Formats: sequence, structure tokens, C-alpha cells
Amino acid sequence: MHALVVDDDASVRKALTKALETDGFTVTAVENGLAAFDEILQQPFRVILCDIRMPQLAGKSFYEQLDVVLPHIASRVVFVTAWAGDEDTHRFLEQTGQPVLQKPVEVNDLLGIVRRMMDGRA
Repeated sequence: MHALVVDDDASVRKALTKALETDGFTVTAVENGLAAFDEILQQPFRVILCDIRMPQLAGKSFYEQLDVVLPHIASRVVFVTAWAGDEDTHRFLEQTGQPVLQKPVEVNDLLGIVRRMMDGRA
């Protein structure tokens, strides 16, 4: 099982990576949506954990482009954000229908959502 972590904060990338690796995932971690697209075109991922606010292609734009080009991959995105309470962000997240984790992320919540996505229940 291969996961992609997309977050501009190195400490968040490290924490998410550690939690997923401990649960048996192979993890690739990148700092923005542009780098994520490069990785997605090179290898398949079962789940993509993506921050909303990042430089060089933020999570919203990344998801919207991914949904057009590779919709079956876009369905594997879990958003990770500290901004879910922001009105525009909240509206976007609701429109996608994708799971959302609020920062700071609780490991049990992370692993629960990832496991449900693996089972097709998220």
C-alpha cells in the first residue's frame, strides 16, 4: 500500500509519514501540488493526504485539476487542513465529498479514515 502525503509543513509531512509507515504503508511525501502531480504520474497511490493551503499549487487547485485529468485518483484524496472553518474552504470541502482531517491530526482519526478508504467506505 502506497500513500502520498502533500503538505508544505515539514513537521506535518514527517508526522503523517511516520503514522502511515507504522501502519504498514510505503509513503512518498512532497511539499506542494506540483510535486504531487509528478509523483502521481510516476506511480500509483492508494491514498493521498493533501493540505489545502500550500505554495505552488494549493490543495484546492491540485484537487480540481486532478478531478479533471484523473478522477479515479481524485477519489483517493483525504484533505488535511487547519482551515476547515474558513467559509470558502468549508464550502469547497463539502462540494468535493472527500474526507477531511482537522489539524492537528489525531493518529487514530488518520488511520481510521485511511483504512475506510482502503475498504471503499470513506
